[in-house]
Amino acid sequence: MMKRILFFLLICGFCIQSQATETDSTSQSLKAFIGFGGGNSMIARDGTIWMSIKGGVNVHSRIQTGLYVSTIVSDVKNPNLKTASQYIDYNALGAFAEFYLLEKNLFSLSIPVSIGGGLINIMEQNVEHSNAEDGFFMGELGISFNFQLTRVLNVSIGGGYRQFLHVDNNKLDNGDFNTLFGELSFRWAE
Repeated sequence: MMKRILFFLLICGFCIQSQATETDSTSQSLKAFIGFGGGNSMIARDGTIWMSIKGGVNVHSRIQTGLYVSTIVSDVKNPNLKTASQYIDYNALGAFAEFYLLEKNLFSLSIPVSIGGGLINIMEQNVEHSNAEDGFFMGELGISFNFQLTRVLNVSIGGGYRQFLHVDNNKLDNGDFNTLFGELSFRWAE
């Protein structure tokens, strides 16, 4: 599976490079951006709202890269524990890259890829504090449809698949966290 993803990314890179135009070469200056996004995923078979903050630079007219931090906004109930009400939360941070494949006027199509890690927090019902119970690695691959609202503001809607590794706690495993997701995000670039 990993070989297929790497092969796909290499092909995308060659396509991007072959589509470079004269206007691309004149706009090689780095542009910084910050973005806010959120969406829905099905963690532990529960519709979960999550949010993320991304920041980075445009290293090429068709490539953005940077760092992200992500967390769950709505707590997820652990379906494997029937005796006690227990809620799951996680926080993650990592790196991402986004490859713009097609651009047509104000619209574009891009492929975001990210890797990172984080901690799963387990919370008992009616208890304010939470304890970091388990660490994990995470990777995601998606597709986004982007619209340039203004010169500095971009809005995107997209989705993809999020893969977790090393989850093994409170009768939860990777399968409880691996999920499709949808996302709406806004980016300001200057």
